[in-house]
Amino acid sequence: MNRFLALFLLGLALIPHAVFAQSRATGTGFDLTATDGIRYVADAGRYEASGDVQLVVGAWVVLADRVVAVLDGPRDQIDSLTATGTVFVQNESFKARAYALELRLSDPLVTLRGEAISVQMGDERLMTQRRLTYAVKDGTLTIPQAFVLQVDGAVIAGGEAALVLADGGMQALHVDAGVDIERDDFRAAAEQMDYAPIDAKIVLSGAVVLQSGDVLLSGASAVFDLKTGAVQISNDTGQRVSGALLPQ
Repeated sequence: MNRFLALFLLGLALIPHAVFAQSRATGTGFDLTATDGIRYVADAGRYEASGDVQLVVGAWVVLADRVVAVLDGPRDQIDSLTATGTVFVQNESFKARAYALELRLSDPLVTLRGEAISVQMGDERLMTQRRLTYAVKDGTLTIPQAFVLQVDGAVIAGGEAALVLADGGMQALHVDAGVDIERDDFRAAAEQMDYAPIDAKIVLSGAVVLQSGDVLLSGASAVFDLKTGAVQISNDTGQRVSGALLPQ
């Protein structure tokens, strides 16, 4: 009986396994650790990690409750990954939190999902819900729904937006589907907005309304200088009204 049992156990040991469990996995340009273990599914060429997961891949750092990382064709580098749970992702000055992350590393594309998405871009902080995408190569961050952005002492709330990022900071902002701005006692509303931090000027267009204290101005478009408080408003006929809306 003992001889047959030994042969049986030896036979099991010789059977190739498709799944391997471990607590750390490394490869070309990545380091993956997880407190509840990592499974490597050889047939699919992917790692499945759970627990307090940390993945460093290139310049990216991902923390999450669960990560599935898919390897490339030669099976030595991570090609893409998904992360769920309490997700934190960072690449240099770009930092974000969400419930779910999809990261494509070839031609890098970040997709964040969840009921509470927060993105830190240098000194600017953005909050939204549901979904946003970040095309890393061209620096475009797209928000297809309502959002709130804190920038240069102002709070900007809009219907949807596209941002251009460079070196981890915001270089340009375009807002559609309505926008409201608050800064100290200054209030503004319009249909569209453009902002470039290098100029520190907010350009509003479409049904513009500006208010500071008891002063109320309206027009078709306006330019508000965040540094000086100077404002210039144009109406439908091209006439301009200039003034200053300075914090009191």
